[in-house]
Amino acid sequence: MNSLQKRVNIDVSLVRPSSPRERLPRLVVVGIVPYDAPIISELAPNTMIRQSHIREGQPYVEQVRLSSIVQARLLPSIDMKHPSRLRDALIGALSVGVDEVDFILARVPDVAPWAFDNQEVVEMLMPFFNEIPGSMIVFPDLGGPWPRGRLMNPAADEQRRSLLLAAKIYGPVFSENFQVAFFDLPQLPPRDLEQVFTSLRGSDLSVCAWSGSELNLRRHGWRSSALFVASYICKRLDMVTQSVVGHKIPLGAGRKIVYDRSSLLGADDNEEVPLIMEENCVLLNISGNGDHAEVLSEFTMRRPRYEWSIPTLRTVKAIHQSIRQAADMFVFRSVRKIEAVALETAVSMVLNPFYEMGILVGANGEGKPVVKGEALPDQSIPMLSVDLSAMLQPWCQNINLKIMVKSGMEPQIEEQ
Repeated sequence: MNSLQKRVNIDVSLVRPSSPRERLPRLVVVGIVPYDAPIISELAPNTMIRQSHIREGQPYVEQVRLSSIVQARLLPSIDMKHPSRLRDALIGALSVGVDEVDFILARVPDVAPWAFDNQEVVEMLMPFFNEIPGSMIVFPDLGGPWPRGRLMNPAADEQRRSLLLAAKIYGPVFSENFQVAFFDLPQLPPRDLEQVFTSLRGSDLSVCAWSGSELNLRRHGWRSSALFVASYICKRLDMVTQSVVGHKIPLGAGRKIVYDRSSLLGADDNEEVPLIMEENCVLLNISGNGDHAEVLSEFTMRRPRYEWSIPTLRTVKAIHQSIRQAADMFVFRSVRKIEAVALETAVSMVLNPFYEMGILVGANGEGKPVVKGEALPDQSIPMLSVDLSAMLQPWCQNINLKIMVKSGMEPQIEEQ
C-alpha cells in the first residue's frame, strides 16, 4: 500500500499545565472583592484550592490558582467604582513570566478593597495564611485608595493608616509562617515617610516603590511595584541567595499616555527620589521606553537595619521552615536521650542540602554546621532541645538557633 494514501489523524488541543492542588504556592496575592462579584471557583472549578463555608449574605474567602491571561476578567479592575489592582496583578505576574498565582480573596458586604484592618476580613484571612507557609505575599490594594494621577494624594492619611495597621496585624503571622510580604509605599508627603518606616521597622516585609521619568510613571506608577518584585523573585527558582539589584523586570505595556509638548522639549527627566526612600525601599526604576524596570535596592524592614536583604531573609526563612518541619515529627516523642539524638540527626539531614549548595557552613566559615541535641527531662516542661551554630553564605552572617520541642506543643525556634 502506498504510504501516501494512509490516513493520518491529528488531534490538536490546548491543555492547561497541570498544577497539583497539594503543592504550596510560592506567590500569593491577597485582595478584597465586591460581595456581589462572581465567585471564581464556581465559574472556573479547576482553579479552586480551598474556600470557607459559603452562606448567603455572610462573608467568606476563596483561594484560587490562576494561570491564564483570560482569567484576569474574573478579577476586579482599576476602572471600577472602588478601584482595585487585582486584575492588573495577574496580568503583571504573567508578563514577568510566572506560571501561576494563588489569589486569596475575601468578600464582605460594604467593605472597601483596601480595608484589610476590617475585623471580619482579618478573622477570615488568618487561617488561610497559616496554610501557605514559606510564600511571598502581596497586597496590591493595601494602602488605597490609590490616586489615578501624579498630583498630591488627598487620601494620604487614610493610606498611611491602612498600611501601618496591616503591618501591625499581619506582621506576626508572616514571621510565624516563614513568609515575606511585599507592600507598596503610598504617595506620601516626605515629612510622613520617616514615621512610616520607623513604624514598619522589625516586620518581615519589604516596602516597594517606583522611580523614573514623569512619562514612565504615568505609564506604570499606578501599578503595584510590590507585585512585580515578588513575581520576578518567584520566577527565578535559581535565585534563592542571589541579589536582584541590577536585574531588569519586564513590565508589559502599562497605560497608554498622551505625549505633550513638554516631553518634546526635553522635560522627561527622572523625578528626584527622597533619600529616605532610597535607604529603606525596594526601588524599581522605570527606564527606556517604559517596558522594563531596574531593581535599585532590596531592603527589608527586619532588624537590625541594613543587614537583612530580601535574599538573606528568604534564605533564613527557608532554613527555619526546614528545621520546623523536622522538629514537628518529634512533638509526641518521649523526652529521652535516644530521641534527642534522633532529633539532632533529623535537623542535620534537612540542613544538608543547604550545606551542599554552599549556603550554610560552620560558624567559623568552614566545615558543616554544628548541631547538638539533648533531652531535658528535669525542666518544669520536659523537652527535647537542639542547638545550631552556623554561618550563612555569601553574607558571612552567623546564626545561632535553639530548637525546643515540648511534649504535645508546637516546636519553638529562638535566635540566640
